[in-house]
Amino acid sequence: MTRKFVCLLFLAGAMSVFGTTETAQAQKKAQAPKKASRARSIATGDAESKAILNKLSKNYRGMKSMQALVSLELQGGPGQVKEKRKGKLFLRGKQYRIDMGEQLIICDGRSSWTYLKELNEVNISRHEPSPDQITPDNLFTMYEKGFDSFLESETGSGQQGISRIDLIPQNKSVSYFKVRLFVDRQSNLIQKAIVFDKSGVQYTYQITEFKVNPKLRDDLFVFNAKAYPNVEVVDLR
Repeated sequence: MTRKFVCLLFLAGAMSVFGTTETAQAQKKAQAPKKASRARSIATGDAESKAILNKLSKNYRGMKSMQALVSLELQGGPGQVKEKRKGKLFLRGKQYRIDMGEQLIICDGRSSWTYLKELNEVNISRHEPSPDQITPDNLFTMYEKGFDSFLESETGSGQQGISRIDLIPQNKSVSYFKVRLFVDRQSNLIQKAIVFDKSGVQYTYQITEFKVNPKLRDDLFVFNAKAYPNVEVVDLR
């Protein structure tokens, strides 16, 4: 099992839910669209994808909080790993909580806690993601800068249907070479995101039961050690 998304993003690595994957030598020269001299503003690339992403950004940035069910599936790579997890996601500004059953990730915007149920252990670290890191608090807006975007296909017509947009990172040193978004044009919400890692592993995030501006308790974003008797605390701050 890899740990990359939970503290990344749960991909809190990439969220690193599953930890860090090794980059396969064969993937180091992953193909990307040819470079052109473009200004690096919000989602540079073709005009169609940029228009969709602008609507998406405006929609998400207008939300004070959000709640959703999320499934994370890993597949591929040298070992042909295949694994799937489901959980709940709560977001409020820079604060988030991801409950994946065996793993709980909480961030109050300054510190993050990763609790492993099997070990009854919680790791505490500073929340200092790099600009190119995909984390729960930027999952829905990470495309605003640092990517070239391309509209690959659309289903349906008009505002009814799904737009598939590929994001190519302009920083080629990151561990992934592409992020694919599936955008519902009617709701202006992301239904699914696939992160293509250079190791060959694909991280697929499916988002369902999305709720806008739910009232979220403050204690959702702080780890309460008293609720976990005899928990081992590893403070890495």
